[in-house]
Amino acid sequence: MAWLNNYLFLPVVILFITGSALALMRPQPRSMLILAVQYIAVSWLASTSLPAAGVAAKLVTGLLVCVILYLGIRQIGDDPLQGDDQLLSANLPFRIIALLLVTVASVSIARSNLFAQFDVRMEASVGALFLVASSLLNLGLGTDLLRIGIGLLTLVSGAELIYGFIEPALALIALLAMVHLGIVLVFSYIISIQTRYSMSENRDP
Repeated sequence: MAWLNNYLFLPVVILFITGSALALMRPQPRSMLILAVQYIAVSWLASTSLPAAGVAAKLVTGLLVCVILYLGIRQIGDDPLQGDDQLLSANLPFRIIALLLVTVASVSIARSNLFAQFDVRMEASVGALFLVASSLLNLGLGTDLLRIGIGLLTLVSGAELIYGFIEPALALIALLAMVHLGIVLVFSYIISIQTRYSMSENRDP
């Protein structure tokens, strides 16, 4: 996988695109496809610090998280591929300005050699800082469960991307995989309970 290091700018660009899309779009089932692409980009950047087994475990965990969350969202409607008619979130101009500020801040902090002592690559620093900042933006502006869940998953992805350079142990990778799965299982369960409660209220006269 050494040849992938020659194209590390690609996963960074992908992270900027997916992170912006998740922040600007209303949470819906198709957001899981964007989240899956984000996990692939994170695994690509993680390949610079983790062994092949760790990268594979991270990628499989991310894709499994997307599948579990998608199956949980399916309970909201009969056709999970059809989202809301309104594709973009409210307060779109504010979100765009916030994303621009987040992008500039991520690049500026990464260029300040904040993680130089841990030998973190510039591309990984930019990607991880953008993930953390965009996830905090999602959490701050989010009011629904799906956006909050995606925000937490993105936050953990950004944090573990940096920490992988500090401690690339397989035991830590397994622990972080359990964190991802724990988050998605909790939110899928809450969405399921919320949906059943709504259905029971609609049936009551």
